[in-house]
Amino acid sequence: MVPMRLHLPSQPTTVPPSPRKPLLAGVLSFLWPGLGQIYCGRFRRGVTLLSLAAAWQLLGIGAVETFDWWTTSLGALLLFALYAAWDAVRLARQLDDFRPGPRNTPQIYVACVALMLTVALVSGMAERWAFPVYVVAQTSMRPTLRSGDRLRCKALRPREVIRRGQLVVFQYPQEHSLIFVKRVVGLPGEVVEVAEGLVYVNGDPIDEGYYASGLEASRSLDMPPARLAPDEYYVMGDNRHASFDSRSYGPVNRARMLATPLYVMFSSGDDGEIYWDRIGLPAR
Repeated sequence: MVPMRLHLPSQPTTVPPSPRKPLLAGVLSFLWPGLGQIYCGRFRRGVTLLSLAAAWQLLGIGAVETFDWWTTSLGALLLFALYAAWDAVRLARQLDDFRPGPRNTPQIYVACVALMLTVALVSGMAERWAFPVYVVAQTSMRPTLRSGDRLRCKALRPREVIRRGQLVVFQYPQEHSLIFVKRVVGLPGEVVEVAEGLVYVNGDPIDEGYYASGLEASRSLDMPPARLAPDEYYVMGDNRHASFDSRSYGPVNRARMLATPLYVMFSSGDDGEIYWDRIGLPAR
């Protein structure tokens, strides 16, 4: 009789130690706060930091409406990333005998990176839609704006009220691919006239202390009285004697108005010179 062989279950092999690399942990958490903690086996702490970073990007979009809040938000996010990196380095140095668990797999790391990239993409698209950036390419708005100013703007909602004196970014009526920025001087239903360099609304001159006029008025810049339609606005440049505006192409329809400038986020000349004194200036 042949004896039967018993097949006993094999003993589970012990996962060999895999010390965590402090530099790698720090870099991971600086790029994606929390990923370095997950790399070090602190899954709950890592997910918490990742969630805070994601919420910071999504909820902090509104901070760009003012230059001070925008820079403060960026600085705070940088400090948060530095803290996460420091914490990850500290953890890694304590794990000489670390053994990877089921949550220390490439799939988990890739999923975390994909999540943060998705959040960054969504927040970037939302910010670009709500707070678009336009570059000034003309001198018609001097001294308020200058060529090379990069403007952070706020998108205009369809029913948002537009007031006299407000700066607006709009599509050129005859060619919608061209984007201009001017100042509103005439509102729907008003009678607008430009005579000897002065703007008259319903027969009365309006106060325009915001534009520069270093030259004498020219009749070529004047316009006879015209009544605006219920959805039309009359726009002009602050530098009246070098401005291509409603005096040439007529009023602008409300549907063509895209945004209102908030502040200068960057400014440079054609030669690449950066105008540091203009960065952060409100666009009014």
